[in-house]
Amino acid sequence: MKTRLHSRESGFTLIDILISLFILGFGMLALARVMAQSSLSEVEASQRSQAMTLAQDMAERINLNRKNAAAYVGNYSATWGPGGGADCSGLSGVEKDACEWQNLLAGGTTLDVRSAIGAPIAALGCVVNPVPNIYVIAVAWQGMVPTTGSDSVCGANAFDREENRRVFSTVVQIATLGK
Repeated sequence: MKTRLHSRESGFTLIDILISLFILGFGMLALARVMAQSSLSEVEASQRSQAMTLAQDMAERINLNRKNAAAYVGNYSATWGPGGGADCSGLSGVEKDACEWQNLLAGGTTLDVRSAIGAPIAALGCVVNPVPNIYVIAVAWQGMVPTTGSDSVCGANAFDREENRRVFSTVVQIATLGK
């Protein structure tokens, strides 16, 4: 007659399964964190892209109205209320450009159930003229996570934390042609 020998090393024990589940759970938590960071980075990148578009829009407006470029110098804030953006229909020239740009800063290009969502969070615009015929257009907004602060004065002290202020700037140079 044959006898069977039982080995202590056959199959999984409860402790092996618990350790495996612990490692799997830890891995799933790490994956969730990576996905959350990815979403946050996507929002930051989207806001930067919108700020670049806004700055370029003002640069084009200044280029198209070069003779009155100095009239664009100033600080611009979002003008979006419960009824929508400011009415720019009766305006012309620099005033119309400024009004439309303020609506763009408020996100007026993209609406979601009467809310403007097409701009960075709390966007502010600045146009400065540091030297003759040079204009610096900056768009400041509130970022999602703290980073190092910006050297630009655009939007300084306008947000809860200076470390959350983001700024994108571009330069427009107006050529002086012979007289």
